[in-house]
Amino acid sequence: MSLSRMFLLAKRHFVSFARHNTMKKLANLCRVYYHYFRGSTTVKGHPFEIIIDPVNMCNLKCPLCVTGQGKNTRKLGIMPFENLKKIIDELSPWLYKVRFYSWGEPLLHKDIYSMIAYAAQRNIATEMSTNFTRSSPADLGKLIDSGLENLIVSLDGASEATYSRYRVGGSFKVVVENIRTLIQQRKARQRRYPEVEVQFLVMKHNEHEIDAIRELAEELGVDRIRIAPLTVNVNDTEQAYTWLPRDEKWSRYSYGNYDDKVYTKRKRCEWLWRSMVFNWDGSVSPCCVYEGPKSDLGSVQEASLQEVWNNEQYRSARGVFNENQKSGSEPHTICGRCKGIPRALEKDQHGLY
Repeated sequence: MSLSRMFLLAKRHFVSFARHNTMKKLANLCRVYYHYFRGSTTVKGHPFEIIIDPVNMCNLKCPLCVTGQGKNTRKLGIMPFENLKKIIDELSPWLYKVRFYSWGEPLLHKDIYSMIAYAAQRNIATEMSTNFTRSSPADLGKLIDSGLENLIVSLDGASEATYSRYRVGGSFKVVVENIRTLIQQRKARQRRYPEVEVQFLVMKHNEHEIDAIRELAEELGVDRIRIAPLTVNVNDTEQAYTWLPRDEKWSRYSYGNYDDKVYTKRKRCEWLWRSMVFNWDGSVSPCCVYEGPKSDLGSVQEASLQEVWNNEQYRSARGVFNENQKSGSEPHTICGRCKGIPRALEKDQHGLY
């Protein structure tokens, strides 16, 4: 991970911590990390940051996205508002942040503004990532009023031709205008939030526009611009050749052997001690790397969140990182395949997707 990326994440987490901290949350955070550093398989604490996937559908057809290409292995659906309330009600005393995105476009959910507001009103930071192609001026007002703190907008081009090469079905003009209007409305209402971050995935066809996207971001008045590496299936040489940038410094892979520079060595995965991912159907996954039921460790439709948090599957997943963990008797989980180093389409991991 680059130093700039680490700084951006640290700053974002610190702001959420400082703005939403309570003594109860701080005590829970300390308990969680006590168990993390000990490698405890049972965590006598609660997750303090979660991902909620409101909907696993999208209006775009991005070529490298499992959802955009209709290759989801999880049934498509929309999370009922009542399920969201159950999750927030049970975890809100300990939560610093909720991220409203994973495998779909969150703005496709008719209740997304109410969902965000439900979390924000309970002293929780809220974040959403969107392609931002489905918002009207009225919707932008709802987004501001919802209490959303961080808005990440995918904008992989500084021109229509470049943008539409990857964001198939999207409109560069619409996204730019939505960003501009949101920031204008935010200023008119004298609001600080949501802070807007433009995310630009670097690819072969758009790397020549890196300077231009920075200039555009400055002209729009966004709060942050993130130039991010693209994830591909490096076992598919045609895919790697078509999409990876020519300049290796913008790639997450080392050219020649295609080793992943982000995941270089096995280490204890914090997600299993500090976070949970809630899919639209109530199933719970340990992280957002793997799509589909193969990653599920339980379901809030069948048990309380705390029961899932320390069930046999979760304890087995955490035990993967303990050298004295016995193998063969514990439940099989995606974490036993990954072991902290996810790889695209490795047979024993059943692929990133």
